[in-house]
Amino acid sequence: LPKNATATGLLGFDFFELFRAICRTQIAGVGFIILVSGGFAQYMKDVGASDRFVTVCAKPITLLKNPYLILGLVFIIGHCLGLVITSAAGLAMLLIVTVYPLIIRVGCSSLSAAAVVASVLCVGYAPASGVAVMAAELVHLDPVEYLVSYQLVMAAPVVLVMAITHVIVQRYFDKKDGVHGYVADFAELEAKRKELEKTPLIYACMPVLPLVLLLIFNKMVYKTITMNVATAMFLSWFVCFLVDLLVRREAKKSFDLSFSMFKGMGSILTSTVGLIFVAAFFAKGLQQTGLITYLIDVAKNCGLGVTGTGVVLSAIIGVVTVLTGSGVAAFTSLAHVIPDVAQHLNSNGIAIMLMMHTASEMLRALSPVAGVIIIVAGFAKVSPFAIIKRTAIPCVVGYITMLIIVSAIF
Repeated sequence: LPKNATATGLLGFDFFELFRAICRTQIAGVGFIILVSGGFAQYMKDVGASDRFVTVCAKPITLLKNPYLILGLVFIIGHCLGLVITSAAGLAMLLIVTVYPLIIRVGCSSLSAAAVVASVLCVGYAPASGVAVMAAELVHLDPVEYLVSYQLVMAAPVVLVMAITHVIVQRYFDKKDGVHGYVADFAELEAKRKELEKTPLIYACMPVLPLVLLLIFNKMVYKTITMNVATAMFLSWFVCFLVDLLVRREAKKSFDLSFSMFKGMGSILTSTVGLIFVAAFFAKGLQQTGLITYLIDVAKNCGLGVTGTGVVLSAIIGVVTVLTGSGVAAFTSLAHVIPDVAQHLNSNGIAIMLMMHTASEMLRALSPVAGVIIIVAGFAKVSPFAIIKRTAIPCVVGYITMLIIVSAIF
């Protein structure tokens, strides 16, 4: 048992004592950060700030005329939105309302538009993403440091390569299949978009407020004034509540909406944080059985080293992600063993963590049972496999590029 647990005197009870100790540790540390981040994301959604933010970011796309250049730009902008919107399915729905009709009207097929929209969130960024925060904590990094020093360095070239690959692949398949964009009846989508744009422009600034605070008040910029993720989220929530109160001028409505923060925290506890509890328990079991030690010995004997081990573990997570459709479940089930693996390999574990974490996000677009694929396929009225056919090459190319960059730099 860990130090914060005491033997009960009966082996069967000790299992539950271990689970209690793990839950207590997780909820007091990274679990709490994830709770607050999830609560803030829910508040941004309910107050309309996330929707307005996407409509503003989508504006530059309307200035372009080349259809496939628009496809590439949609992928890049959509990916950047992942800095503040962590739900792949939620982001896809927002892009469907805002840019999907535009992509089709300028000459791309509905399948091309669907493939790009379904694969935009290929990296989950700290500090908005709870899973990314957990990844940073496991390798003993501040979430902002993990974002700035490692994730962005890796993601910038990877996203550019994937965007170019998307342009080539979608153009090829459109020509091969003989399909083109068409002017369909998008009256319902246009009505939704106009409804979103009724929200005051100042609301578009709300989702990025925590990120701005964390990028300014951290040890890399201000050594005397620092702020952790949870504090930034709570402060931003309070500021956004005041802005909403001033703009809306309906006290009861603003207070009711502000309570979404706590409703979101409860919702994230039943999903992501609860999954982390059982994943940590599962990882502890793997360690106690000696399986982790065995895998480490195999890696050493095969001469895999840090890079080889990271590639193998990321491939395992990628396969599980494709089979289950959940990158969160795949990643959390194995992420807790990385510190032990890194220690035995005399590494800080950051390279292995980046490979595994990115694989769980990037390869989700290859799964026919992933929520985002099912949602987009249903909207485009095509089979999920038709979308995967068009997302496979960009995602695999992005995955290989990511492995090369992480191996070379970190």
